[in-house]
Amino acid sequence: MTWIVHTAHTTNYPNPIGFQAGDRVELGVRDDDFSGWIRVTTRDGNQGWAPIQYLQMDGAGKTAIAILDYSARELNTRVSENLILLHELNGWGWVENENKECGWVPLNSIERLDGSGR
Repeated sequence: MTWIVHTAHTTNYPNPIGFQAGDRVELGVRDDDFSGWIRVTTRDGNQGWAPIQYLQMDGAGKTAIAILDYSARELNTRVSENLILLHELNGWGWVENENKECGWVPLNSIERLDGSGR
């Protein structure tokens, strides 16, 4: 499904986290702006936001095991750019641009090309 950018997005995280299923991460605070996201520290010491649904919390709530592969790569976008929405999660969309680059963008920055919303 094709979407169009109505508000440009620029990432604040030039070194995005990533992990594979089976990796252990340390847990931090939950995101107040986007429900379903939690701050994590990966085994290489990098910190960033991860979807809670991708993590199996331990009993103490201080660490978790990843149950799915994940990349926090965000995609920089420009107004009127066309994107293909591949996956929605917790207010964000994993999209592909015309150059075949993929990354996350806030869903509130894009709309379906036909204008009918989600």
